[in-house]
Amino acid sequence: MQVPTTPSYKLFSHPGDRSFKLQSTSKDITLRVPTIIETSILLDILENKENSKFDKSISDANTQELESIAHRWTTISHPLTHLNFLIWNGDTPIGIGGLGWIGPCDKTQPEGPRAGAAGVVLQPFARGKGFAYEALKMVFEYGLCGLGLAEVRIGSYSENIPMRMVMEKKFGLVTETIEGVVDEFGNDLLWVVRMDDLESF
Repeated sequence: MQVPTTPSYKLFSHPGDRSFKLQSTSKDITLRVPTIIETSILLDILENKENSKFDKSISDANTQELESIAHRWTTISHPLTHLNFLIWNGDTPIGIGGLGWIGPCDKTQPEGPRAGAAGVVLQPFARGKGFAYEALKMVFEYGLCGLGLAEVRIGSYSENIPMRMVMEKKFGLVTETIEGVVDEFGNDLLWVVRMDDLESF
């Protein structure tokens, strides 16, 4: 499997193992699957309206729904249907990210190539430091190289200027959106990352 010349992370173990994590090779951040006792940390991030205002999948959720989302993120399924991380800067949790969905590229071909849907949310105090770019780069690389996904998709909506800046200015990606099409989460923008894109990041 093709791997970028300079990996963006060090891999420790594998999904499902307690020691599994991705550690950035250029910034002091680590991506780790949250444990059940860290659910309160997830909820603190999810319930912060400053964090959820650009994410329609959680912005309208009530407390019970957010608790269900947080609990799901502490689990690992086989085969993987999602892979969510707490993002740590040293000993401080600064956000969440990962692959909220993993499944077939084409729903009519369930045994065909697989894709993932990526995202990232940082606490306000952690923004503007390059952590979102770094975390997404690690997720893209692990999804494509580590999990063998054919592509990683990132959906957003037009008013989410911070995400647009990261995807278009930092990663240099162009949207693959069909004008007028909005997904179930209210996203009208779509970027797709494939293996050939990794070397340019």
